Amino acid sequence: MRRPSLDEALLVVKAAVATVIAWVITTRFMDSPTPFYAPLAALLVVDRTIVRSLGQSVRRVIGIGLGMALAWLVGTTLGVSWWSMLLVLVCALVIGRWPHLGDSGIQVPSMALLSLLTAGGTDTDFTALTMLETLIGAVVGIAVNVLVMAPLHVQGPREQVRDYTRRVRGLVDQIADGLRGDWNVDSVRQWYRYADALHDDAPGVFDQIELGRESQRLNPRGRIRRLDPAWDGYRETVEGLRRVTWHVGGLTRTLRDNLDDPDHGTRPSREFLGGVANVLREVSGAFDDFGWPDEGAHRSVGSRLEGALQQLDDLATVLHESPLDDPRAWPVHGALLHDCRRLVDELRLRADDAVMPPTDATAD
Repeated sequence: MRRPSLDEALLVVKAAVATVIAWVITTRFMDSPTPFYAPLAALLVVDRTIVRSLGQSVRRVIGIGLGMALAWLVGTTLGVSWWSMLLVLVCALVIGRWPHLGDSGIQVPSMALLSLLTAGGTDTDFTALTMLETLIGAVVGIAVNVLVMAPLHVQGPREQVRDYTRRVRGLVDQIADGLRGDWNVDSVRQWYRYADALHDDAPGVFDQIELGRESQRLNPRGRIRRLDPAWDGYRETVEGLRRVTWHVGGLTRTLRDNLDDPDHGTRPSREFLGGVANVLREVSGAFDDFGWPDEGAHRSVGSRLEGALQQLDDLATVLHESPLDDPRAWPVHGALLHDCRRLVDELRLRADDAVMPPTDATAD
């Protein structure tokens, strides 16, 4: 079972504190007969970023207002009966599916039904008190989220980007070493599965980057610490690596499918695979400086990738000038060269805009 992080634990504590504060306010200072709207609102608006807390509170208040307004409209004009209740619920459920309300859409039918059942939809005092309690709860939840260690997610996304880079490089190194040794179809299948898993992990890293970017908006802690992470650069780094995993997956898929074909499959020559391994080694070496901002790092990455392209050109020349013993081997050799070239091109395309997060938590 995954252990909760410090941020998650703090979020739980703040939600509980906000809920209790909202309940105390409504019971001691408002003498509310139904003091559960404010605590519920406070509980639900404490979120992972201040922006999300604000958005959640606005959506919740709108959802409650729409539900109670619908109940009031029908209750005052048609009265409360089974068919008017059916009309209210149908309309409320349709309104609640409005995408901009998100999860708060459920508030529309819930509040419409509650208003009809408890006050016939016509009690102005009940409606006003409910709206006021909801607003108080939302304000309390936002205030607690802002004032008690406002959520600032910077280091987590940085670690995610660095970890993703390490894993992609590890796969490239593993394939380069494997192609020089006694690899087999089981090895290739393992490489392919890992490349596919890495490709699927990229959206999660993108989400963390966007969470970090969002956590700085309206956040007083962000101004105090004066952090300026290169979120767009981080995204370019991950996008380049994601595309690397795609082309590495294509390379391993070519080998796998070729070996799985008993009638037409052919194994590329050891010399050719050694050349492919050299190309992957150059790519792996480029990861040493990929995304670092200094000019020397950019030159190093460019030199590595140019070296990889030169080796691919040499491999293509050898294939052109030295016909293969088995003509059936041409497609697999061509596909491997194509995947390697696309892999290198993707890194070259993003080398200038990619940014690798610093290991120092206070730097960028």
